[in-house]
Amino acid sequence: MSKEVLEAELNCAHCHKETLHELVYAGRLLVSTTCSVCNSRVEHESNDLWDNYLKDLPHRIATKPYRLWKRFWRTPKTLVWTLPKATFGKPFKMLREYRNLKKQK
Repeated sequence: MSKEVLEAELNCAHCHKETLHELVYAGRLLVSTTCSVCNSRVEHESNDLWDNYLKDLPHRIATKPYRLWKRFWRTPKTLVWTLPKATFGKPFKMLREYRNLKKQK
């Protein structure tokens, strides 16, 4: 999966404080969270990730035209310029998602 790393303030189950956590997403699935203070890490089971990814994939594919349509009506000029690049890059993004899921196993 293409990995996206975000940061958020969350309560840490290990150090019992509200601390900055690194959230790692693969596609739309949360893969892991890591506390920036105590470095405790919580990960999903790789089989669960794979199963959830495969369940989510048809929904992502089916709703893509609708999501593009909504984006077009919100910002038509931006979409006209970014769509060719996004369309070209989508197969590579899907391949990265697949490889990252396989690494998790």
